[in-house]
Amino acid sequence: MVTRATVTSSKTVDFSFRGPFGFEAHTVLLSVDSDSPDQRAFESVGGNIAIMGIVDFAEIRSNCTEITLAVHYEIKNKLFAWLDRRLHFVDSFVTAELRSIRAHFEGIAASHLDPVHVMPVLQTATA
Repeated sequence: MVTRATVTSSKTVDFSFRGPFGFEAHTVLLSVDSDSPDQRAFESVGGNIAIMGIVDFAEIRSNCTEITLAVHYEIKNKLFAWLDRRLHFVDSFVTAELRSIRAHFEGIAASHLDPVHVMPVLQTATA
């Protein structure tokens, strides 16, 4: 569960989350210069988890962009690093958060594209 995600005026992100077994991750993410306008790279400084990654934006068609996220992380605490290698709890956390974000955006798209009828029984039948 994310406990804090604060974007500062210097475009850094102070990020913390809580995992199983009492694991609490904290890091500060910084943007890294990229040659491509369609990519954003980031890396962490400080904290108890080292993270680096890249986000790639590819326009598939008008009003439709595919977003690819590649992340590499290293837990600095040896016990939690060992547990994560066995149980993959950080991967599970990231996957759950991404699914939540996708569901949010799919819900927004569906509400505008496909109106939901409160009582479909009262809709006009097609012949």
